[in-house]
Amino acid sequence: MNLLHLQYFYVVAKEQGFTKASKVLRIQQPAISRMVKLLEGDMGFKLFEKVGRNVQLTKPGQEVFEYCRQIFGTVEDLKQSLGNIGGECKGPLLIAAAEPVASHFIPEVLKGYLAAHAKVYPNIYSGPASMLFEKIMNGDVEIGIFFHVPELPEKLQIFATKQIPYQLVVRKDLKKKAEVLESFIGSREIDDISTRRFPTLEKLRKEHPRAQIKISSNNLTAHKEMVLQGLGVSVLPKFLIEEDLKSGKLVDVLPQESLKFQMKFIKRRTGVLSAAASEFVKACIE
Repeated sequence: MNLLHLQYFYVVAKEQGFTKASKVLRIQQPAISRMVKLLEGDMGFKLFEKVGRNVQLTKPGQEVFEYCRQIFGTVEDLKQSLGNIGGECKGPLLIAAAEPVASHFIPEVLKGYLAAHAKVYPNIYSGPASMLFEKIMNGDVEIGIFFHVPELPEKLQIFATKQIPYQLVVRKDLKKKAEVLESFIGSREIDDISTRRFPTLEKLRKEHPRAQIKISSNNLTAHKEMVLQGLGVSVLPKFLIEEDLKSGKLVDVLPQESLKFQMKFIKRRTGVLSAAASEFVKACIE
């Protein structure tokens, strides 16, 4: 079995097509097709089947792909750890993050981080944890940074955390309007339908017993905009709303409460962080 043929098959399966694989490998598509056919000849069965204009893995092909994930995932670990071996921060920094973290927290950290590590090239993927776990498990991403994490797959682990201050906010001119104060904008129930307890909502109900979830979204930037539009109240990370609090657009609904939630840093259990990733995490949690 030719390992190069196996690598080409892996990239085709991972990219879900020969055209995308050709761009990733920078090799002409006919050459990749020949390599995959040779591999199929060695194995004695088809790895792909055509579905319209696309290809998908056959059942035996899926099993081969799972083995390839282990083989080439280890290679990705080696690439990422080379920075540690050399002791220099350089190359790609592959991050997956929740939307508000990617949009507001990471840029602030990168400002100082890149000034110290100019040879690092950040690649940031944004979305909910449940949608990005696979990228971390496959080695496409080195670390994930999220607030709410549904059930964590066995291959992943939380290796660091940071406490982030939150505040339950409302538009300033609506701070005494009961209808608005009773309209809680939720988020956790979107990513994890098993969620049954909402601590901040429970705190709000001590002062406004009729408060309930009226709108749900897993996009916290959308939460802030909905609060500014007068649609309700939302608990948001301070780094997202600091300027709005200073300008007086928003006010704290529960100023007597100290609300904090953990920002969680996730990696593969078997993964060794590159020097670039290790330094970035340090910059985040300082």
